[in-house]
Amino acid sequence: MNIAGKGVLLLGVFVAIGIIVLSEGFNDTTERSESLSIPEVTEESNEETNTTEEETVAEEETATEETESTVPVQEAPVSSSESVLHPPAEVRVLVANGTEVGGAAGAIREVLISDQGYNGLPPVNATTEEVPEFSFVYYANGYELDARNVGLIIGADSANILPIPAALPVTDLAEANVLVLLGSDLYPPEE
Repeated sequence: MNIAGKGVLLLGVFVAIGIIVLSEGFNDTTERSESLSIPEVTEESNEETNTTEEETVAEEETATEETESTVPVQEAPVSSSESVLHPPAEVRVLVANGTEVGGAAGAIREVLISDQGYNGLPPVNATTEEVPEFSFVYYANGYELDARNVGLIIGADSANILPIPAALPVTDLAEANVLVLLGSDLYPPEE
């Protein structure tokens, strides 16, 4: 083989080694913050790096916008992705009767305890002055999935499953994780 052939072969070996080294560098599994990582820039790959940096910035801006748009105005509950479905026996549910139908809260409490296994606190009457048109299921931080499950069981509208408000519709929350406020949609007034 002549010198030019050996030079081309040697150059090919160096390119192959360079590709292997670069690919292993991109597969680095050590923990480091994306915001602090600085990509290594070579003269040959400058255009590719700039495109990647622009895409990374656009992705970070999109992620930031999504995070900001999902922040609730009321008491900040743990987002659904961080909420877990607890075993029913570990979920304290308080049922408040906001209707004019006597025993409505006790009946819902009984269904939640005997049929579903929830830890039902003694039922109470709501402190609302007017009968709510709709039933609501409120949840404490980390109990959104449990509240959604309770809402499904009792037939509450999913739009009415919210974080526990600052102005409670009961005198005492009694350390409940889920608060059910019964309205006239589930128990219409007796005639």
